[in-house]
This record gives sequence, C-alpha cells and structure tokens, in this order.
Amino acid sequence: MKRIVGAALVLLCIGCSGDGAATVSGTVSFDGQPVKDGLVRFVPAGGKAAPVDAPVRDGKYSAAVPVGDVTVAITAAKVVGKRKMYNTPDSPEVEDVKELLPEKYNAKTELKYTVQKGSQEKNWDLPK
Repeated sequence: MKRIVGAALVLLCIGCSGDGAATVSGTVSFDGQPVKDGLVRFVPAGGKAAPVDAPVRDGKYSAAVPVGDVTVAITAAKVVGKRKMYNTPDSPEVEDVKELLPEKYNAKTELKYTVQKGSQEKNWDLPK
C-alpha cells in the first residue's frame, strides 16, 4: 500500500511540474554551411527547469525541451591545429580546438525561442 501511495505522489508531482516537454529538432548552419560538430543548449527562462543540451552532428539536432520561453546558446568546435598533451618530449599530440561561432551565439547569446507543446522544427541559420 505504501508503494502505491508513493507512486501516486510521484505521478502527481510530475503532473504539477508545468506543461511538460516538447521535441525540438532542426538544423544548425553557420555562414551558410552546416555545423559539423557542436551543441545547442536550451536554458528555460526564470530557472523553471534545468538546461537541456542537444548535440549537433552534421548540422542536425533533436532534444526534449520544457515548454515555454528559452534562451539558446550554440557552440561549435573548430580544429585549428595540434598541440602536445603534456610538456614532455614524448607527449602525445591532441587536436587544438577553438570556438567557431561568435560569442553572440553562445557566451553572450542573443538567441531566444518559445517552445510550444508537441513536436516542432527550429532551424538556426547563423550569419557571420
């Protein structure tokens, strides 16, 4: 009986947590080219829910995002060379990466979106 009551309380709390989540998917391009490898972060307004990250692979992403207004930050890595992992002569080399996108799309994002109930497509065509 205690388990049934506990399960009912959990379901009740889930039902009270807001409008739920919606599926947001689409594409990300920068300067007309698909972003090969990156991340789209949806940050719900007012701290109502935790941020949701969606990996970008070959210009495409998909995520379950809370319904409502969100701020969006998009990052993308660009390989600019190689560097030694450690400061030793026999150190292995690793890729040296930099942020491909301007700060206005990530660290100082200006991107906003309103997530509606259900599935939706949102394409991000980011100019230079």
